[in-house]
Amino acid sequence: MSFATTHTATLLKYGGISFIAGAVNHGMFSETRSVITAAFGVCFYLLGSWLDMRVQDAQRQSWADVLGVGIVSSIGLGFFTGGLQHFPDSPDRSLWVVPLGFTLSLLGMYYMDWRSRMSVNRLITYALFSIAVVSACSALAWTQLAGQAGEGHGHTHGEATAHTQDANNSPSAELATRTVTVTLSDDMRFTPANWQATSGETVRILLVNAGKVRHEFIIGTEAELQAHADEMKKPNNGHNHHTSNAASVAAGATGELLWTFTDAGVLHIACFEPGHYDAGMRGTISVLP
Repeated sequence: MSFATTHTATLLKYGGISFIAGAVNHGMFSETRSVITAAFGVCFYLLGSWLDMRVQDAQRQSWADVLGVGIVSSIGLGFFTGGLQHFPDSPDRSLWVVPLGFTLSLLGMYYMDWRSRMSVNRLITYALFSIAVVSACSALAWTQLAGQAGEGHGHTHGEATAHTQDANNSPSAELATRTVTVTLSDDMRFTPANWQATSGETVRILLVNAGKVRHEFIIGTEAELQAHADEMKKPNNGHNHHTSNAASVAAGATGELLWTFTDAGVLHIACFEPGHYDAGMRGTISVLP
């Protein structure tokens, strides 16, 4: 296999795994987009596997392996890496996603490359032991992180006061240790979309709507935003936000949130105006100890 072919195959396979991992991470908010992303990931992984199959180990692999077992393997690796990446901010989901991904990747690798070199009994022994270890480690991580990730609308990562009128003259600026200006635009982006804060500090988040349509800024844990997204799906909800972790800003207007960060971890920001989140209006705030 030439270097160019090896490099291309590696990029496709690992790129596919990354796509699937991203779909796992964000699936609970943007279902349609995540399904499409996962489909692209599977296709990339299969194409990379096909390049491998053309010039290496062709006698042991078939299209049935690539199309069948390859899909299981790629999804498993995507689940495993995505679950590990988001364990700190989504422990409830990672608790089962990580062991499931590990199990799928184990089965995929065995049937793709090792079924002629390893007995079923040895596979069962290794699988039982390794899956038990991964599950135990996941459970241990969950016990350490579950309280930090927050549940429902408890706002365990901070407390906030929202203001959406006359933000530039708000007295909350005097209470904050610093101000972070976030621009909301019609290209469905927050600028900046990812920034850092420190546990214990109070930040005035100044929201500037530079677009021609209404946008909103909602801050919370992944569980909190999921609950908010579910609420928005209910009929006749009016799309009103009267919670302390959200501000709705009219076109050309300014608003603000005064937020005190209490616990280290990762908070998420989002706009749930119809279609905005799926178009990419989201971000994160990394809260340092």
